[in-house]
Amino acid sequence: MKIKILKFGGSSIANVTRINTITDIILNQNNDTKIAVVLSAFGGVTNKLLDLSKSAAKGDSIQTGFQDFSNHHFEIIDELFPAGVSEIKNQVENYLNELKTDLRSVSNKKQITSQTQDKILSYGERLSSAILSHLLTQNNIPAEQLDARNVILTDNHFGNAYVYYQRSYDQIRAYCKNRDKMQIITGFIGATDEGQTTTLGRSGSDYTASIFGAALNASSIEIWTDVNGILSADPNIVPEAKTIFHITYEEAMELAHAGAKVIFPPTMIPALYKSIPIQIKNTFEPNNPGTIITQNRELDEHFAVGISSLYDITLIRFQGAGMIGRYGVIGRVFDALATEKINIILVSQVFSEHSICFAIQPEAVEVAESLLKNEFAFELKKHFIDSIKIEENLSLIAAVGEGMRHTPGISGQLFSVLGNKNVNIIAIAQGSSERNISFIINNEDVKPAIRSLHSYLFSAQNTGNIFIIGTGLVGTELIKLLHEKKDLCVCGISNSRKMILNQNGVNLDTVMDDLDGGEIANLDQFISKAIDAPNSIFVDVTSSPVVAEQTAFLIEKGVSVVSASKLANSMNQNYYDSIRENSKTSGAQFKYETNVGAGLPIIETLQTLIDTGDTIEKIEGVMSGTLSYLFSQFDGSIPFSQLVKKSRKNGFTEPDPRDDLNGMDVARKILILARETGVQLELSDVSVENLIPSEMDPNLSVDEFLDQIAKFDSYFLDRYESVKKEKKVLRYIATWEGEKAIVGLNTVGENNPFFHQNGRENFLVFTTRRYHDTPMVIKGHGAGAEVTAAGVLGDILKCKM
Repeated sequence: MKIKILKFGGSSIANVTRINTITDIILNQNNDTKIAVVLSAFGGVTNKLLDLSKSAAKGDSIQTGFQDFSNHHFEIIDELFPAGVSEIKNQVENYLNELKTDLRSVSNKKQITSQTQDKILSYGERLSSAILSHLLTQNNIPAEQLDARNVILTDNHFGNAYVYYQRSYDQIRAYCKNRDKMQIITGFIGATDEGQTTTLGRSGSDYTASIFGAALNASSIEIWTDVNGILSADPNIVPEAKTIFHITYEEAMELAHAGAKVIFPPTMIPALYKSIPIQIKNTFEPNNPGTIITQNRELDEHFAVGISSLYDITLIRFQGAGMIGRYGVIGRVFDALATEKINIILVSQVFSEHSICFAIQPEAVEVAESLLKNEFAFELKKHFIDSIKIEENLSLIAAVGEGMRHTPGISGQLFSVLGNKNVNIIAIAQGSSERNISFIINNEDVKPAIRSLHSYLFSAQNTGNIFIIGTGLVGTELIKLLHEKKDLCVCGISNSRKMILNQNGVNLDTVMDDLDGGEIANLDQFISKAIDAPNSIFVDVTSSPVVAEQTAFLIEKGVSVVSASKLANSMNQNYYDSIRENSKTSGAQFKYETNVGAGLPIIETLQTLIDTGDTIEKIEGVMSGTLSYLFSQFDGSIPFSQLVKKSRKNGFTEPDPRDDLNGMDVARKILILARETGVQLELSDVSVENLIPSEMDPNLSVDEFLDQIAKFDSYFLDRYESVKKEKKVLRYIATWEGEKAIVGLNTVGENNPFFHQNGRENFLVFTTRRYHDTPMVIKGHGAGAEVTAAGVLGDILKCKM
């Protein structure tokens, strides 16, 4: 059976609620796959251990801090195990006693070595993994703690130990062989041959997960954290930064080395060698697909996947005419700094060899300067090197992507963008892989630099990414129309059962067959993809209130919405207003021309009248194609019930004709038009004449209803005959005159414009200050899938303008 590795970081287990959440995630895993869990310390615990060890080294009292630390873990146990479990309490008590002994030793010596620091930090993971293993066992998942120090073998570089891969793999396989219980593994820690505890670097629990994944040939590694994957930029600087759906190991490592904090760079090395996919998931949004990292990916139109940044770095620069032609200068720099394990972030050398600069972390500057002065003492004394200069308050920006390797002139394009923002570039480096262009700038220029680059790389694309929900008659017609729109990319299609998602675009030629074989529909995941895609437009061609209720949220998140559904616009006034407010704040658009009159330009015309200063005095019209047809065709020659049946058979009514006859569809339309004028109005304020006889049982099936409405044919015939004697006709009309909105079956004579209405056409009349004596009339085919789909496409195109 294949195994999957799940790693949960400290933020995912920061409190009891979150611990229960990850327990549910583990419980809901596919039973066909074996699971192993790698765990960090509980949120904040590693920092508390650091504080305790520092206090102990200073000789300060640690009694209060240690008691708080102990209480924190026992409070978690008491909440997770209300019935009490002595075994886990005893185990935790033993760990805490051992920790206290180590801290006392530090206090006595008034100093702490890196070796002792590693041992103290290891208690965080040992405590959390012990508690979770007992919790899972209590939830009928047999689990046991695996102390990774027993199987991960490292050197003695305490604080950031090197892992001996093959020996560790062998020990992991031997340990896990024939073990049936789920292994709850301590992240972050290993041990030397002598059994000394080591740590793998901060965020090293990710590394642990990858090591175990490689050793056990895992099918995948999931890193569960508190964000929706790797983002295209720092969201604190670029709020519209999007999740990167798919990325290669190399791209991820480049981003991580340049500052992306979601994943620890060495994490990917064992996975890369074994081609194991790594998925970054959000513990608090488990349905979000997050970011998947694999060996290769299909390139899209974006030559970069993301922008990373490292803040507050220091540049060391030395130059001099005597450096020209001298061999091995850079090698000597590396060797000198390596003696104190100082990491060089970036190196840049001009072609003339006259100048070399490199970036390091500021805390290493003093030692680095001393090492270099010693290494190049001869060159400095002879003035082959003029001086060693230290430049501080700088930042590194890196644009990363496989597509950059195949894009001529990309460096020039990026530097031109920065030049337009008056950003001064201090140093430049491009890796031999050509997938990373890095440069050093002043700290004060970081925000405008990243924002302008992100806009150029990701936001300034002309392609609109379309997510369609609903594949009924209108949705199907819309998909046909989208075949010809090359500047639109349909990235997602969903109905109530299935969905398909592809950031590079679904195949519209086979989309319906593909949808039948797609994944189970998940509205949250579908919306998440729309939010993460650049220039996305969410298209609602359903009649679902659940979908309509997401409109304000989507717009708040910067996704434009096109809706053929009237539901969002006819919900309560507060929700209606929130959509508009969110649109102003986010800049995302909300288009809904087809809410009234399908493809007729009714709403846009009304908005134009208002925007140009006209005053709307009255709105009235025949707004239902179904009721328009029924009452223009009803002449008494056949019973009204038979006409309804015939209309339904021809597709002129809703599947359930009661949805037309109850008048609520028309009520929503007049409400939407009235609200366009700025009036505050609720659907309950609209007076509606329901054409379904009150005596009829509302629980009848459609067929039963169609049979029983025949009992009321005489009622409709009497109404027709009475108005015919007066040479008038029946029309189902909606009216708003500034305050009240009324919907009902009216009697109109020859002088009324609605008298001559025919067939399924809609007929709208606007009486305004300008169009007072001769009101504005909009008339035409106001129903049907084809014209509605064309109207929806028109709204999509307006969103792209």
